[in-house]
Amino acid sequence: MKDSAAAIMAQYLEQEKVKYLFGVPGAHVLPLYDAVYRTTSIKPILTKHEGGGAFMAYGYAAISGNLGVCLGTVGPGATNMVSGVTAAHMDSIPMLVITGQVGTKAFGRSAHQEATGYGRSIDQCALFKDITKMSVMITDKATMSRTLRTAIRTSLSGRPGPVHIAFPSNIQLEEINEEILPPENYRPGSEANALNVDQVSTIADLVYNADNPAMLIGYGASKCADDGIIIELAERLQIPVATSGKAKGVFPEDHPLSLGCFSIRGSKAANTYLKSDIDVLLVVGTDLSEMTSHGWDPKLQPSKAMIQIDIDPNEIGKNYPVQIGLVADARQALRSLYSFLKDYAPKAQRDISSFKKSKQYFNETQSFSDQVPIMPQRLMRELRNCLPRNTMIFGDMGNTYSWILRYFQSYPEGQNFLPSGLACMGASVAACVGGKLGNQEAPAVCICGDGDFLMTGMEVLTAVDYNIPVIWVILKNNRLGAIYDVQDLSYQGRFSASVLADTDYVSIANAFGAKGFRIEKPEEIAPTVKKALDINGPVLLEVIIDPNEKFPLVSRSLALKDSLGLPKIMKSISIESIRELIKMLKNKEV
Repeated sequence: MKDSAAAIMAQYLEQEKVKYLFGVPGAHVLPLYDAVYRTTSIKPILTKHEGGGAFMAYGYAAISGNLGVCLGTVGPGATNMVSGVTAAHMDSIPMLVITGQVGTKAFGRSAHQEATGYGRSIDQCALFKDITKMSVMITDKATMSRTLRTAIRTSLSGRPGPVHIAFPSNIQLEEINEEILPPENYRPGSEANALNVDQVSTIADLVYNADNPAMLIGYGASKCADDGIIIELAERLQIPVATSGKAKGVFPEDHPLSLGCFSIRGSKAANTYLKSDIDVLLVVGTDLSEMTSHGWDPKLQPSKAMIQIDIDPNEIGKNYPVQIGLVADARQALRSLYSFLKDYAPKAQRDISSFKKSKQYFNETQSFSDQVPIMPQRLMRELRNCLPRNTMIFGDMGNTYSWILRYFQSYPEGQNFLPSGLACMGASVAACVGGKLGNQEAPAVCICGDGDFLMTGMEVLTAVDYNIPVIWVILKNNRLGAIYDVQDLSYQGRFSASVLADTDYVSIANAFGAKGFRIEKPEEIAPTVKKALDINGPVLLEVIIDPNEKFPLVSRSLALKDSLGLPKIMKSISIESIRELIKMLKNKEV
């Protein structure tokens, strides 16, 4: 076919099942916007900031499994997308990031918004180099298609991640004549790696013959939630299962073998069980990060064998020595493991219900509190009880992330989006809009703090503009909760830059053209959420929570003292910190 380079690019994206283009147009990307309008069915979504566009592309890709695409003009459009692209890189989300560039004849001449690296101009390809799998500039129309195909293949193959292409404005307009290749001609299928059969057989023997095994599932195994293979494997082996925070809900947390999230902020059941004389630990799709491993607690090392399965060889044995490290796609590996185990006699049923009950598994006292202001734990329980099982939950950072991990029960039917790699405040506030477009059949709910919302809350207007039905639940306490609590416990109550103005979010919602409701009592939660679901449009729920309620202090969190740069204990001791330590000991937090 014969058309502009921009039109050829647009049609490649359409055949890759790209349905939306998130971003803000600028003069240097108008040829591509026009090509999308003229030659494809792709719908451009005008975001209120390029950062919001990057987070929306991130949310769309995470939920749909398809390539997320964000577009920004040269210079400031590119720099505004950095946090969202970095988050996608750290969380292995497939994205194509396209930025404009000045015309090639203007390189090095101080052109308007130039970002080539000449003189004092920023080099936007270098900017994205360390936060993507590939960052290149198209400098010739003849290489455009080959460069694009390489970028898409790189993004979707192996460990997924974002890629970046800078597209000079004059090359976008140049005419080329070529056939568009179908995806199967330039990239492999999603599960193309050959498994090491001997390793899988050895893994089967180890986990089957273990006396006290456990399985830890990370986000790298999130696709396994779709076909139930983790459930089948767990029941076949009668093996208790915990997940990392980001993989919350990949294994149903109401399953008899579920332990919940293993994390400093996770459930007492998982945090205790996985550090209690496990002999074989099967770790799938997680790098055993600082937060997941409780500051790399040596108690997590099993007595007999640590088995780690990951698509990225650099993650194998990175934080704990392994007896077997299998480089493979998680779903393919677990399917193969299950096939081997079919020849083994079924294991006797393992009953861990009494253990979970002793750890108040999703049943802690605060979750039933009638206190006003509302306890965050009670809010999580009420939300779980009144939201459909398939609700997509987009959790933001700070204390909100902690309340979700420990007190909101999750299931595979309702995907959880917890951008914990970069842990960027405001990520989910914007990402939920893209996520809803990625799955329009399920309700989408963003649970965020007021500090989170103030970062990217203008993107509610994007949802209003396109009538995208998302519910934002804002935990309002007029402070940056996690930072305020650290200052209370470790800086003897010297609160610096952690208190927010008392903002009326209901009025903001109404001014934006959304619906807004305030919730002040526990009994108001369920009926107000039902009302929000029935509206089928953008809704903000401002929930007044107890500003003084702290997430339970865990003994292993003290291991983060050096990582976070906290003062020495004798210089930070206060009445409040003593009170929290006593509470920790009383509740037997581990």
